[in-house]
Amino acid sequence: MKNMLRSSLVAAVAVILLAGRAPAQLIVGNDQTGTASIYYVDVVTGASTAIYTSTGNEARPWGMAYDGVTNTLYWNNGGNLYSSPFSMSLTPTLVAPLTFMGASTNFVGLSFRNGLLYGTRNIATEAVYTINPATGIASIVYTYPAAFDFGGLEHDAATGILYGLSDTGPAGLYEINVGSMTTTFRAGYPAGETDIDGLAVFNGLAYYVTDGPNTTQANFYVYNIATGLQVGTLPSPFTGSGTFSAATFIGIPEPSSLALAVLGVSVLAGAAWRRTRPGRAA
Repeated sequence: MKNMLRSSLVAAVAVILLAGRAPAQLIVGNDQTGTASIYYVDVVTGASTAIYTSTGNEARPWGMAYDGVTNTLYWNNGGNLYSSPFSMSLTPTLVAPLTFMGASTNFVGLSFRNGLLYGTRNIATEAVYTINPATGIASIVYTYPAAFDFGGLEHDAATGILYGLSDTGPAGLYEINVGSMTTTFRAGYPAGETDIDGLAVFNGLAYYVTDGPNTTQANFYVYNIATGLQVGTLPSPFTGSGTFSAATFIGIPEPSSLALAVLGVSVLAGAAWRRTRPGRAA
């Protein structure tokens, strides 16, 4: 019985550690022609690993987002929304066409927060939209000034703050508050860069993901949001030129997933304790 209790507690601890992990690894892709790949990028070593490769549009993301509660990676190519359970070998599923007011709608940036996708457009009504991840139906939540051209979009999972990359207005990283309908400039673009579409944010760092190819745009850029300064680069794995690029972070649990892990520990420990109690006399 003691061994059973010990095994249950070890399993419980493993659940907590798994739920609390924050590997902060970057997922990226672009819409290059021919064969395209979605990559897992180790932000410590800079090494890239292709986790899906195809000649189809499902390998050419325009926007990308991650749901840490369900471990679901979302991305879109134009007006089609795809998803896959996150692993080192993606299995894309076409979820739904993206629509707004009944019409097919393209989005150039995606993010995920509290059960909803968020998206931005670069034509027609340029705004922040919420998108139902099951149906693809979108609604406007903030029509921002026409001076902006937000491509990259990402919530920092640690803070819930939404950020966007704009090529104009001036070009740079902005904090976007959809509640107050305001934007706040946080950091500029690197010298010589005028078009950056992919954005991932993790724990106060913003990752600017260029379109490629890596023969002309060799690097992605890392910025400290608090200081507005560039603090590093990562090598781009893109072998072809894209019009759009996409990025997000994976492995960052939202608070509800940690709560479920704690509940799981309690159930496991309680069951093990009951099994070790001595029987009562009749």
